[in-house]
Amino acid sequence: MVLPSYGSTERSGDLNDNQENDIKGNSIRTKDRLSEMPDDILSFILSFLSMRDAVKARILSSRWRYLCASMLNLNFDLLTVLGINDKGKYSNGDSDILWEDRRKFVRGVDQFLELYRGQKIDSLRVHFCLGNESACYIDRLINFAVRMEAEKLHLNFSSIHQSNDLYNFPCQLLPQGNTSPLKHLCLKSCELSPSPDFIDRLISLKTLDLNDVHLDQSGVKSILFGCLNLEWLRLKKCSLPLTLCIHGPFLRLKTLVVHDCCRVEKIELSSIGLTTFEYIGRVKSFSFADVPRLEKVHIRFIHGCERSTSYMFHGLANDLPQLQILSLVLTTHEVLPIPANITRFNSLRHLELFVVLSFDFNLLSLTSILNASPVLQKFHLALATGRSRGLIQKREYSRHVHFQLKEVKINGFFGRSNEMELALYLLDNAVSLERMILSPEKRLYRGGGRWSSFPCPWYEWERKQAYDVLLKEEVKRQVEIIFL
Repeated sequence: MVLPSYGSTERSGDLNDNQENDIKGNSIRTKDRLSEMPDDILSFILSFLSMRDAVKARILSSRWRYLCASMLNLNFDLLTVLGINDKGKYSNGDSDILWEDRRKFVRGVDQFLELYRGQKIDSLRVHFCLGNESACYIDRLINFAVRMEAEKLHLNFSSIHQSNDLYNFPCQLLPQGNTSPLKHLCLKSCELSPSPDFIDRLISLKTLDLNDVHLDQSGVKSILFGCLNLEWLRLKKCSLPLTLCIHGPFLRLKTLVVHDCCRVEKIELSSIGLTTFEYIGRVKSFSFADVPRLEKVHIRFIHGCERSTSYMFHGLANDLPQLQILSLVLTTHEVLPIPANITRFNSLRHLELFVVLSFDFNLLSLTSILNASPVLQKFHLALATGRSRGLIQKREYSRHVHFQLKEVKINGFFGRSNEMELALYLLDNAVSLERMILSPEKRLYRGGGRWSSFPCPWYEWERKQAYDVLLKEEVKRQVEIIFL
């Protein structure tokens, strides 16, 4: 579809009567062809503008004044409201700049909402350094989201310069009952202290994402008892009690993510429907009471100690014999080296290892985990380089036949001697192997379903050298080897 340009003029070899009437002096009158378009087309065009530009567009024509009201996903942040693309602007702690920009931000959002004439929105996202001093204004935004029947509400009040009291999220402003359209709530840098009188306002939520939120055990308990339909919960960098208890008689939770909540020393889980658990942090012990469906686990210990290392390679398999998908982050100074004898994971079918290794680390030590996984079908390994610990620890590695391993993928592969040694070991011992994928791209799992990838092209001679060696094994073993 070709749209006529705004402010276009019409010229042709011969002018008709109407065109002649448009001529005054030596100029031709400009025609606003864009504003002659139907409202739905103009609204579609405006949907590609930022909030800031959409508000500015109202001055073009009286017909445009309320057209920016058709956006279904409203996003208010530094860029969309103030046109600022510098996240570190407030790093010098200049409170005058912060106060002035806060005033402009509030005014800009208010201007946009005054023009909004829609009946419904899908989501409302606010990302700006606001605190409890702006409570009245934030309350108005929440009321607007409720009135517009938003399904997702995302409030991020974090900033580098945070000197104000945190905003206390008011559960009482949310609609009552199971029929509430609000399904997804994300809060960052605020307080959440749900009163028992209003805890039922959270009953419609399916996902709850809390980042840098202060919660005591009573608050955690209120959420678990109030969010009867909650299926996905993430607690990231939250202030939590020393013992975090996640259990409840009516809990429908399927996915739990606990990420770097530094005060927590023990986690107790009892949720019959829980299928996925992700943990990053410094916890000293876990207790899995009633989790018969928990089949997928991701664990990374930060500043790991001997106790956490022992649990990863021994206690986890005993606590979760039904585990089918396991993802571990192993780092030189935290949980390595890997013990030779590991408790068997009798149900494990998919193993993902993210290894931050030093040049003195022997990759063949990873075979201890493979040997402890008799029904393993997929093995994905992501390599990154860390600091050296000294001399390579020599150890004998027994040959172990892997009867069910069918797919191997190694990221961060450059054909180094220890990488080639592991690849050749797997080709020799995985008798059912169908495919091996080798890529220099570095990948890291960030948690909560998010990945980061870092392209790292390798030298052609490295690639050819590795290819020539492995090609012989490909023909011999009838395994498909893919170089990315």
